[in-house]
Amino acid sequence: MRAATAVLLFLLSAPAQGGAHPAPTAPRELPVPAAGGAAKRTTLARSAGSGLVLAWTERTPQATQVRAALLARGGGATWRALGGVLNDDARFDAAQLRSREGPGGQVWLGWAEDSGEAHVDSWLMSAWTGAAWSDPARYAVRRNFSDAGKSRAFDVLPGGVPTLAWTDVSAPGAVGGVVRPLNWQAQGGQGGTWVAGPVLSDPREAASSPDLRVRAGLRTVTYLQGDFATMRVLTRRETAPGRWEQLGAAANRAPDTFAADPRLVLDAAGDPVVAWIEADPRPEGGPDRLFVSRWTGRAWQPLGGALPPAPQSAEAPALALTPAGEVRAAWLSGGQVRAAHWTGRTWQTYPLPDTRQATGPSLSPDGAYLAVSDGGKLRVWALP
Repeated sequence: MRAATAVLLFLLSAPAQGGAHPAPTAPRELPVPAAGGAAKRTTLARSAGSGLVLAWTERTPQATQVRAALLARGGGATWRALGGVLNDDARFDAAQLRSREGPGGQVWLGWAEDSGEAHVDSWLMSAWTGAAWSDPARYAVRRNFSDAGKSRAFDVLPGGVPTLAWTDVSAPGAVGGVVRPLNWQAQGGQGGTWVAGPVLSDPREAASSPDLRVRAGLRTVTYLQGDFATMRVLTRRETAPGRWEQLGAAANRAPDTFAADPRLVLDAAGDPVVAWIEADPRPEGGPDRLFVSRWTGRAWQPLGGALPPAPQSAEAPALALTPAGEVRAAWLSGGQVRAAHWTGRTWQTYPLPDTRQATGPSLSPDGAYLAVSDGGKLRVWALP
């Protein structure tokens, strides 16, 4: 009996075999830059040769404003403010903050902003030059509120010019919003205008929520198509300037169910990895959860099951790829920020501390950092 007990204790205490992965190291929390008001949304970018850029929206007595700061590489734990308020007009509210990295690792920010005019809204983009932010009005897209207030995404072409994927509510013959690219057409000097590209979605169904990435001058767009209860997560890729192909069928685990917030990244070969929120398709329902799939060149390959496990829910996803190609995801669950990485066989979550009323999570493009607003206060972690 004693011998059997000893053997059992040895087996229970022995390290797991058969490809099991050790529990991840706890993320390291970093100091954060000072905010002038309650933070709401964050976005992270890597500035080539400089360090980590954190941008955020904060609520001030004047308006919701955009600010940014740099954590210099090798500069210790001190954040340096990158300019002041980035808004085109500091009196008007900013929302839907995003970041992208342009040619040479230049950091770009994009956001929606009230224009101060009735029924008009703006989408603005600005690049950090190394000394200042470029004029956000230069590439401004100003539309009537019902159009501009819809979802959009941006990235930057090799020439340092932004490009957008837009939800257009005014396409002729469409039953609802359609997803299409917007292309900047220069008109001498610093001037130019935005020209709508081909409709990417099926105009017989409503479409929205695009995400956009550029690789080698060609664009990939992921978006939602269908009515509120029967959505599909679709992806189209530009094969040559102005020529697009659809990548397979819908990526949803249960197509024609509610879906939201698609996120898109491209791997080293330019193939997409997509994440989205999807409702439980069972008649009795269940929590909304996060799913991730990778395009293999022929079909969508699911990366594991739902995040997080039931009965927890998920919202506000973020997605990134490490330089080695490891997929990392972050999301909110009941006011808590959560993050995980794909081991190649399963999702492994990071042991993050509790947060309260978390909003606006973001991952750096290389998946090395996670940021969130925790009850209005900025928090940043370095992920192992």
